[in-house]
Amino acid sequence: MNLLRRCCDSKRECLTYVIILIWVGIGILGTYFETNFTELATYFISLTGFAGAYMYGESVRQSDDTSIFSPGKSSKREIVIYVTVGLWLLIGIFTIINQSDLMGMSAYFAALTPFVGSYIIGETHKKESLDKIEENEG
Repeated sequence: MNLLRRCCDSKRECLTYVIILIWVGIGILGTYFETNFTELATYFISLTGFAGAYMYGESVRQSDDTSIFSPGKSSKREIVIYVTVGLWLLIGIFTIINQSDLMGMSAYFAALTPFVGSYIIGETHKKESLDKIEENEG
C-alpha cells in the first residue's frame, strides 16, 4: 500500500499501475495453467471499458477525496472501479484455474460495462450539473 501511495501522482496513474501489475500476474497464472493467450487478451479487453470510464471521469473532474490507498474519504467512482477490478480479478483467476470458458466469461463481464461505465460517467457529470444549478439560482 505504501509503495502505491508513493508511486502514484494521480488516481489514474495508480489504477494504471494496479492493472499492469494484475496483467503481469494473470499472465504468469495463465502460463502456468496453459491458458490460450488470445482468450486471455480478450478477457483483459473486457476490463478496458470500466477503466476507460474511470480515467475519463478523473480527467474531466478530478475527485478531491483521498485515494482508496490512503486513509480518509474515498470517491464513489474510485470505490466502484476498484470493486469492479477486484471482482474481475477473482472471476478471472477462478476461470483460469478451473480452465473454464474464458471467452464466455469475457462476454459475461463485458456485459456489465455499460451499466458501471454509465454510473461512473454520471457521477463525473453530476457535480458539474449541481454547480451549474447553484450558479443559476445564486
